[in-house]
Amino acid sequence: MAFELFQLLGRVRRLIVPTYGEADEKVPAINDRAEFIVSQGLPERTELVRLGNSWSAQIKDANAFTALITIPTTLAGLALQNGEPSGGKSYVIDRVWCKNVTTTAAANYVTILAQVITSGTTLVADSANKTVQSLNGKSSYTGRAQIAIASTAVGALTDKWMPLAGAGNSQPTSTSIAALVEANVYGKYVIPPGATFALNAQEAVSGGTMILGVEWHEVQLPIG
Repeated sequence: MAFELFQLLGRVRRLIVPTYGEADEKVPAINDRAEFIVSQGLPERTELVRLGNSWSAQIKDANAFTALITIPTTLAGLALQNGEPSGGKSYVIDRVWCKNVTTTAAANYVTILAQVITSGTTLVADSANKTVQSLNGKSSYTGRAQIAIASTAVGALTDKWMPLAGAGNSQPTSTSIAALVEANVYGKYVIPPGATFALNAQEAVSGGTMILGVEWHEVQLPIG
C-alpha cells in the first residue's frame, strides 16, 4: 500500500538486542489497518513513567471517611485539580482505587464514583490530609496539582457521578480491613488545565471507613 501523506524521517532502531548491532536500523512495517508494527521490549507504561511526570495521591489513613449509601451530591472525597496555566500540561488518569481502613458491614458492595469538572471553577486550596508520591522515585512532587479532600467547593454536580468501569466489587463477608476496589481506566479521562477529576465512593450498607487514591501522568497535549 502507498504511504504518501508524510515523509517518514525516523526509523525503528533496535538497541541493546543481542542479535543486532547497536546502530542497526530496520524499515518500519505497516499493516492494512495503518498500524506501525514495532517490538515493545518493556511493560506498557514503563517509558511514560520513566519521563518523571507520573504521580500517585491518596487520602491519609487518619482522614478516612465513611462512604455514602446514596449517590453523593456535590461532595468530592478526593479531587485532583489541574493547577496548570492555560496551554499547560494535562493530567491523564491511569488508575483509581478505594481501600478499607476499618471493617465495613458484612456482605457489602463498594463502587468508586468519578466526575470530570470543567475549567472555570476556582481551585480549592491544597489539603494537608493527603500524600503525593512519584511513580519513578522522585523525592517530592514537582507539578502544579492541588488535591482537595472532602470538599463541596470543587464544582462537583449532582447527578453527574460516573461509576468507574470495573470498580464495583463485593466486600468479604467478615473482616474487610484492607479490602481493595480499583479501576484501571488507562487514560480514559484527560483533565486539562483548570479542570478537576473528582472522586467519591458509594457502599450498600453504612459502616467502616475507607480512603481513595488516584494515579496520573502529566503530559503536554493538544486539547480539542
